[in-house]
Amino acid sequence: MDKFSRAQLSSCRRVLIKIGSQALSTGLGLNNRMIERLCDELSLLRDQGREFALVSSGAIAQGKCIMKIADPAIALSKKQALAAIGQGSLIRAYTDAFRRYGYTAAQILITRDDLDDRHRYLNIRNTFTALFELGAIPIVNENDTVSVDEIQFTDNDMLSAMIIPLVEPHALIILTDTEGVYLDDPRANPEAQFLSEIRDFKAKEIRTSGGAGALGRGGMESKIKAASHASMLGIPTVIASAYTPNVISRVLRGEVVGTLVHPRKRSSRLKQKDHWISFVTRPKGRVVVDRGAAKAILDNGRSLLPVGVVGVEGMFRAGDPIEIADRPGEVIAVGLSNFSNEEILKVKGANSSQVCSILEKECDEEVVHRNNMILRKETGQ
Repeated sequence: MDKFSRAQLSSCRRVLIKIGSQALSTGLGLNNRMIERLCDELSLLRDQGREFALVSSGAIAQGKCIMKIADPAIALSKKQALAAIGQGSLIRAYTDAFRRYGYTAAQILITRDDLDDRHRYLNIRNTFTALFELGAIPIVNENDTVSVDEIQFTDNDMLSAMIIPLVEPHALIILTDTEGVYLDDPRANPEAQFLSEIRDFKAKEIRTSGGAGALGRGGMESKIKAASHASMLGIPTVIASAYTPNVISRVLRGEVVGTLVHPRKRSSRLKQKDHWISFVTRPKGRVVVDRGAAKAILDNGRSLLPVGVVGVEGMFRAGDPIEIADRPGEVIAVGLSNFSNEEILKVKGANSSQVCSILEKECDEEVVHRNNMILRKETGQ
């Protein structure tokens, strides 16, 4: 059954929750009242058989408060140090709050590189599986102490979207400082239209003027984008206010709270591997193809063969993700390469029957097999 209703949220056993810095900080330190209230509610729901993983910001904000730093312009190295200072207090707050109910919090710190590598990515999934089997509640955050600009997530909203295939939740709840999604910033425009539901949308088609807060990197647009990714995987998302009393319980009872972003219809959902190729791992290079190869890929669903390759960019190994672009330079697909960049340079333009002899080894005939390729048009990009 493709049609989704809020009532179906009541049957969601495992839920991924994201809460941001704005809700977790008072400006003078961690908002322990918010953490305790959240953990109280989750523990009571846990008693009923629900499972939760929590993506939580707050380490850098707490570090700033501990070190009494008010300047918003902070160098990356100092942010990393502040994250190290604040992370202990953050996980201790969750540990203490859950311990009152007999539950155990488990800290998971992730970098973009952890998700970029397929083996590490799958190993993290195994860790989540084991934690749920042990009855623990994973508390997830970006590993800010080692992240640099080049490998940062855009924000924790996108981190929550990227780990959906690892956590395997039945729903995503994003807690923020507004009631949900408006078509304009309600703080600046009291007449802004509220959206109680969003169906069949592309994240880039919705523009809100609510930007990131002083403590966070995200904003409402990043939350909508994360919900869009969840929708592609068949996961419903509710974006709601962290300040609404019993917000998680009410969402999971199917009450009209926040903005419900519907999951895609089953026929148009992405497989987990396709989601990883499209949105999680970063391309290591690019191959440029001629018009015939582009047409075969886009219109006929074919694999990319060496004969259609006219150019290679970047350095990559067999198994790495690469972009496939047409001659005007537009990326038409991404996929996993069967060859290194050096090998493709040797076989580009060759017939499939010649590939193994050129490379002097047994090998695949396709540069990228269709089973390991996802078209840009399939992701709504």
